[in-house]
Amino acid sequence: MKYAAALSLAVAPLAIAKAVNNVYPAQKRSSHLKEISGAAGVGESVNIIEGLELGSATQVIVIWANPGNNAQTTTLHEQVTVTQTVTAGAEATASATVAAMATHTVVVGGAAGLVYTPSEIQANVGDMVIFEFMSANHTATQSTFATPCKLMEGGMDSGFQPNKNNTVDPPPKVAMQVMTTDPLWFYCRQSGHCGKGMTFSINPTAEKTQAIFQAMAIAQNGTGAGSAITGNATATAAESAATSTAAAAADAAATSAISMGSGMVEGGACVCAVQCSTGSFPVVAAQGIGAFGGFAGSLPASMMEAV
Repeated sequence: MKYAAALSLAVAPLAIAKAVNNVYPAQKRSSHLKEISGAAGVGESVNIIEGLELGSATQVIVIWANPGNNAQTTTLHEQVTVTQTVTAGAEATASATVAAMATHTVVVGGAAGLVYTPSEIQANVGDMVIFEFMSANHTATQSTFATPCKLMEGGMDSGFQPNKNNTVDPPPKVAMQVMTTDPLWFYCRQSGHCGKGMTFSINPTAEKTQAIFQAMAIAQNGTGAGSAITGNATATAAESAATSTAAAAADAAATSAISMGSGMVEGGACVCAVQCSTGSFPVVAAQGIGAFGGFAGSLPASMMEAV
């Protein structure tokens, strides 16, 4: 046997072994997976779980997230135990005790419209805030008071949490812990929602209120004020609705008499038409599902003529 052929036969087992090792490595490869447990400490910025941004600011700490439908909850940070110093007794002895921590549930979207319910809360340091995401696909994104619809640098972002027609049950949830008494501002990052006033605040002040924050969001990013159809009517929209209601009422009063129309009987059924005044329809600000298009056609028996 020639030397080259013998060398090839000797090297072949090594090449085969290397190929097998590449396909079935001795250690499991996991670099392509995103680390979840212990993914980041406080102050680190990491993107995980469908765009959820933990944020690098220390005003809030994202504690856990759950995509809903009885899925497993992912713990992102350990909840911080907050203590407070209590001074008591004649000698003013100070001692540290665990502070009482409340849990605030905030419903995002859903049947109420493009709103957070409630739209504002007062929270102490250590309190938990749990966002419950209802239809259709919203976020809870941290911003600043000056720019309501822009992600704050280092701010937290829940990422989009889809829940079409509220079919995800239980709904997706993201929990965070408040670590400051300063005002905190949030908005929905879904296209157009913030511009319609979908905002939320924690610890707003008399100078910086939730109403002002919402109005700034609409002024900077919207095409008009929120209304009853979106479930977040602002003061401007409410005034407009009141004006429209008054005008409609006056018009309805002026045309309260029965308006005679024309009709005919076909196959035992009455087919008729009548022109309605604007007062017969709900005002624009109050229109919505099940509340538009006038009223169902019907005639009292006293108006029916014998055929």
